[in-house]
Amino acid sequence: MSKDHNRHPLPKFGLLTSPVESVPEEVERFSKLGFDFVEIGIEEPAATPQILMSQKDRILSAISSNGLFAIGHTAYWVGFGSSHEKVRSGWIEEGKDMIRTASELKLGLLNFHFNSRFGSVGVTEGSRNIFLRNFIGSMEELTKFAATQNVVLMLENTPPQNGHPLESIRYFSEVMEAVPALRFHLDVAHAFIENRMKSVKEYIDAFSDRLAHIHLHDNHGEQDEHLALGRGKIDLRKVVRYLGEIDYDKTITLEVFTSRADAVRSRELFKKQWEKLGR
Repeated sequence: MSKDHNRHPLPKFGLLTSPVESVPEEVERFSKLGFDFVEIGIEEPAATPQILMSQKDRILSAISSNGLFAIGHTAYWVGFGSSHEKVRSGWIEEGKDMIRTASELKLGLLNFHFNSRFGSVGVTEGSRNIFLRNFIGSMEELTKFAATQNVVLMLENTPPQNGHPLESIRYFSEVMEAVPALRFHLDVAHAFIENRMKSVKEYIDAFSDRLAHIHLHDNHGEQDEHLALGRGKIDLRKVVRYLGEIDYDKTITLEVFTSRADAVRSRELFKKQWEKLGR
């Protein structure tokens, strides 16, 4: 490799809060586990915008007193591309509430998902066109609003599976091209489901200049299993090499759902691979 990882800073590592746990308590737990930041999920049942705002002082105090920083995450199933205009308008307003919450909690980055899993949306050309038009329009409105709140929006790739062809780099690219204010949130495991390591590399190559954040976990290439690194088929050595080639030193959330201990082990495994390839 041309890059020396021993001289180049490691990315920062964090965990995503559980939607059923108290966010201030999660912050304390993550700090004790040695993570650099917390990714705060804005999601029901225990972390809606209203609940988070009622805990604002506690959350900010917990983040500050533990020497961490925070970014924001939203649920994948929001309907920004819905053809039901009343529904889509409602989700845009909900999205603005999420952005306001992120701003109040000093979350400079907030993600939304590229998700079209509503019935048979995407199966026909007409439904694809309607979804893309609506999704792009929603993202244009929300990125403009986010700028007024000092929040940067990023779009996360989701895996194309179960007969939903829209979640692919082809259509993801259309949205990113149409909404240049969006940053890129790479979920490595989602890309792997799309077309194995080839897709991981394609996403990085296509959007490295807009890459703001990464989710990292493992799977066997079929389902979004959220396994510890090394427990599935993702080639971690290649992932680390790809990130080293673009000097990536921002944030990585270990979105490992099997256990917090597995997330810690995954973090250490990544660090060892980083150091190994840097020699």
